[in-house]
Amino acid sequence: MSSTAKQNYFFLLFSLLFFSTNEPLVYASVGIDPSWTESLAMAINQNFLFGKDFIFNYGPLGYLNTALLPAGVSPFVLFIFHLFILANYLFIIKLVFDKLKENWWKAAVSAVVILLPWGFFADVTFTLFYFLVFWLLYVHQSRSALGLLMTIVLAVLIFYIKVNLSLIAYGLFLLSLVYFVAARIVSWKAVLFITTLLGIATFSFSLLLNVSIPDYLAASLKIIDAYQDGQAVNILRLREIGFLLLLEFIILGIVLFYILRNLAYFKQNFYLYLLSALAWFLCFKQAHTATGHYNVFGFFLFLPVLAVLLFLFSKGLKNGAKMVFWVLVLQIVSTQYVRLSMANYSPKQYALSYFPNAVASEAIESKSPFYLLKTIAQKSPVHYFHKLLTYDYQNNFKNSEINKTRILPKVVLETIGEKSVDIMPWEISYVFFNKLNYNPRPIIQTYQANSDWLAYKNEEKYTSNSAPDIVLANLHGYREQNPLWMDKGAYLSLRKNYTLTDTVEMPEEEIYLFEKKANIKPIAYSVLENQKSLLDNSIPIPSYDLLYFHADINYSFFGKIARLFFQPPYLRCTVSYEGGSEEQFRIPPPILKGGILASQRVVTNEEFARFVQEQENKKIVSLTFWSKFKWGFKSNFDYHFEKIIQ
Repeated sequence: MSSTAKQNYFFLLFSLLFFSTNEPLVYASVGIDPSWTESLAMAINQNFLFGKDFIFNYGPLGYLNTALLPAGVSPFVLFIFHLFILANYLFIIKLVFDKLKENWWKAAVSAVVILLPWGFFADVTFTLFYFLVFWLLYVHQSRSALGLLMTIVLAVLIFYIKVNLSLIAYGLFLLSLVYFVAARIVSWKAVLFITTLLGIATFSFSLLLNVSIPDYLAASLKIIDAYQDGQAVNILRLREIGFLLLLEFIILGIVLFYILRNLAYFKQNFYLYLLSALAWFLCFKQAHTATGHYNVFGFFLFLPVLAVLLFLFSKGLKNGAKMVFWVLVLQIVSTQYVRLSMANYSPKQYALSYFPNAVASEAIESKSPFYLLKTIAQKSPVHYFHKLLTYDYQNNFKNSEINKTRILPKVVLETIGEKSVDIMPWEISYVFFNKLNYNPRPIIQTYQANSDWLAYKNEEKYTSNSAPDIVLANLHGYREQNPLWMDKGAYLSLRKNYTLTDTVEMPEEEIYLFEKKANIKPIAYSVLENQKSLLDNSIPIPSYDLLYFHADINYSFFGKIARLFFQPPYLRCTVSYEGGSEEQFRIPPPILKGGILASQRVVTNEEFARFVQEQENKKIVSLTFWSKFKWGFKSNFDYHFEKIIQ
């Protein structure tokens, strides 16, 4: 059998494995992350205007990443999308085969290990961004018209899937076109045509997908700016983070070693190095803003494919295949360490992590390892296409276990009827599973209203005529933050513009039902005198019934560097109450700038119920802002109080 025939058989095998390791779609679930996927589906179902009615990281094609389909979307849309991804994979693999010639089989083995059984490396959006970088490099090397057309398709897909990444994708694409003209790789006429085509495609899809592009982009910039401060968290143990960072820098050192050995070609390879470094940095930030198992796992999956770019496109690089090999070996070590950590260092749980959750659970319950053989049925192309062909949107509402925890009591559903509904802080699954008339805040989940601008957009909604008729709300802690300090204006509007009419007892929590008052009014603020203070200084709280505290605490130069390259230093607040008790919260500076409740303690749901009914809670007597990382902040800051006019 010829080498070409063997390669073709491998492409067929790889394709079968690709469909075996990917789920074509998912059904709705519960939790903080599934909830935003359901909100996205409902936003599309109800024809929300993205950028105004709906402000989030994900756009109207975000379901290509979440795989939770809106009501009117055929599952074959996802199938076509997966075929597109597979075609990109196969094209890249073929290029590697051609470069390795008779050793192509080594690339075949590596392709399976790198790309499978994960399906996508990192997540779908980073997979698409990687393809964009690949095609730009391919154009740089081959002057390919196909490559330019592929970059348009990828840029537009990214733009309408995940808007914050799209800003980088478009910027990189357009700057690359300028460079291609300057380097005489592509003519200016071709660039003008490509740029025009990109603009037409972007604008046309904005009409089709109901996107206000100026608002979509402006809101995305606000989300990006506040994301680091509000979302940074270390879920892994400190020693685990240290060990994984060490492995990351060893991998980086290996790559730099091969680059430094090839300094004679540095100028010719500079564009390649620049794009690879940008992709590495973006994925690093994605993984280490919220340093959790899945994020870091995805980052390590991304590293070998970046090494493949260096192998494919570097001029003069010697032993590039060995570089890819060592990066892959260290990636395997790193990802297995992450898996072991996720399994709490239990060999049994570690082994079970390789099987689908449902299969592993069944094997544990039955105490029979033979149940693990069911994995064969679940990890096959037959499973993929069966799930695709039997898809029914209504299946989202037929999970009896979920329904037990999410279906509201009949009397509550009768109260709501066809009235518009929002829910705070983020468990949108209640709205989805009860098929309610969804009318959310623009920033749909409280934890993401993490700056003065974002929180004010929600306040505008709740103080306007378009405010939802019903709000289901309670408090939940989030990453050491005070639960009422997030989404300031929306929670305050519940007190000013809504009436607490019912308490809904659900299996997992208690939810308060608010009904909108007849006359919705903007919240009236009265700003008190501006003052100055220092970190670690206690700030006494004046005696007012309803008082908010605003401060502009800025990062130092080194704090900004830490924020850019890893995580921002954490700012904390010690709250002192009457009677001498104290409590500490983490407070992201952009939230503090927008204002935090300073007159009373509202941390529990009982206190929240008293707050919205204008009853008294324990008074706050002072606030003290501090950080373990004093080098990360300027010590002096301006602040003022703001009282609410009754």
